[in-house]
Amino acid sequence: MAAVAVTALDTLFEIEEGLMAFLDTAELVSPDQEQAFLAEFEQALTLAADKRDCVAHRLAQLENQQAFAAAEIKRLQAFKKSAEAQQTRLEGYVSYVIQRLGKDAKDKWRRLEGNSTTMFLRGCAPSVDVVDESLIPLDYKRAAVTLPASLLDDILNALPEDFREHVLPEITRSLAVTVDKGAVKASIEAGVAVPGAKLITDKTTLGRK
Repeated sequence: MAAVAVTALDTLFEIEEGLMAFLDTAELVSPDQEQAFLAEFEQALTLAADKRDCVAHRLAQLENQQAFAAAEIKRLQAFKKSAEAQQTRLEGYVSYVIQRLGKDAKDKWRRLEGNSTTMFLRGCAPSVDVVDESLIPLDYKRAAVTLPASLLDDILNALPEDFREHVLPEITRSLAVTVDKGAVKASIEAGVAVPGAKLITDKTTLGRK
């Protein structure tokens, strides 16, 4: 799809059409076109109340579409889970019947042949069944712990250097560090400077009623 050329918008319909076209091809619109559009959009919202209503209604529509999509995703996930359970149960029934038929002279499970289909058992790749997890040695287990990064650093620094060099690659291989914004906010509000972070107090969000 070619980029949308932004031109002067004279009517409400043209404004809405231009907005939709802009959103649909946002990645293809150059910064110059974006600025031209925003200038016209600003003028439209500044001069006419009905145009503000139109934009607000469009935002409400987008929110409703997201809510519908979320509900539909949830419904489809439940449908998928139900279908998977039904398939597993039905496959179990068929497997039971085949196993009841026994194996042939070549020590293979007999097949259930229909007019256009054949159902049979085939071997799966070897897999592990954990019968009693408490009996499995620690060498065969993986541990995941969430703790403050500073505490992890203290623990590593407290280790003997040769042992620290041994465990550090294991930790960093799967280490994921995130910023605790709640702790940062509390510190800054208490008057403690946090390097690399700042408290934003003038941020706004769009509301409608």
